[in-house]
Amino acid sequence: MKLALLLFLVVATTIAAMAQPFKVARPLGLIEPDIPLDRPLTPELVDLGKKLFFDSSLSRTGTTSCATCHDPKFGYADPRPRSISDGGLIQDRNAPSLYNVGFLPSVMWDGRFRTLDDQVLDAFNDNGEMGRNVDDAVSALKSNPEYVALFRQVFNEDPTAENLAAAVASFERTLVAGNSPFDYYLFGENERALTSLETTGLEVFSTKGGCLNCHDVFHPKFNTLGGGLALFSDFRYHNLGVGYQWGRFRDPGRYEWSRDASEWGEFRTPFLRNLTLTAPYMHDGSMATLDEVVDFYNRGGNPNPNLSPSVHPLYLTSSEKAALVAFLKSLTSPEAETVAHDAGTLIRPWYQKATKSNK
Repeated sequence: MKLALLLFLVVATTIAAMAQPFKVARPLGLIEPDIPLDRPLTPELVDLGKKLFFDSSLSRTGTTSCATCHDPKFGYADPRPRSISDGGLIQDRNAPSLYNVGFLPSVMWDGRFRTLDDQVLDAFNDNGEMGRNVDDAVSALKSNPEYVALFRQVFNEDPTAENLAAAVASFERTLVAGNSPFDYYLFGENERALTSLETTGLEVFSTKGGCLNCHDVFHPKFNTLGGGLALFSDFRYHNLGVGYQWGRFRDPGRYEWSRDASEWGEFRTPFLRNLTLTAPYMHDGSMATLDEVVDFYNRGGNPNPNLSPSVHPLYLTSSEKAALVAFLKSLTSPEAETVAHDAGTLIRPWYQKATKSNK
């Protein structure tokens, strides 16, 4: 009788644990990401998505995974200027960070996909990042008993293209990063969270630099709508002149799929968080440092017929530029730094000092 009761309790506890929702962290400076109502997160779903995300066996050559271009050592971004697909094909763009990607209303630099699921599926085509079509990838999953068992546990069916994409997208939605020194300064009301140089940089960012025009911060100090959210993006598309040379753009940007001539050379405003981890910068990875980025904006971008009206010379002094760069570096999440460190990279001098002092 006692054994039967013990078995019942073990089974009941296991079922209850499996039924528990996966709680996405809500760090300072952010709200919960957009989770599909018809697909709540569970630990099992997220774990399956993570396993698929890091699995290179799903690619044609067996050498490429999602993490190849979205490397946790570099803030889930690509340290190469332009990403390379399975088989060695150099892409036109740099793979951006996936941190906070669950907040995006559309995905990719040009916003061509409405959902993360759509983007995952697009990686699985003969010319895509994974170098094989999704049917072949699903066949590989079906031939793997471990994956078949996991998909049946999570989706109550064998692997399909749709639940492959759903699992990976679900994992990506858990990649949330806030809690930066800036967040503690502004939302935590801790004036000591930023240095005097970083505070000066915030002043440049919000006034003379005009950065808030596109990199939104919802707080009464900066926005009449108030709020407690800083994603540093207006989710819109702008032409900065990046990649414009000899009277043409190498990459037409949003125009490539919208076919709206007014959108030539336009790309989505990126988030600014974790920039210390995610170099190089811009959609084509053409700028190696934040100093280069600030210099580019300071001179008014790269003039072209479709240049955004919000881009113009800033006339920042050398000290203002240095302060602005210091502020941008304060937007890095300690959680993201920890992930990068655990994945094999020491990022900031203070972290290196702390590590050495603990030895």
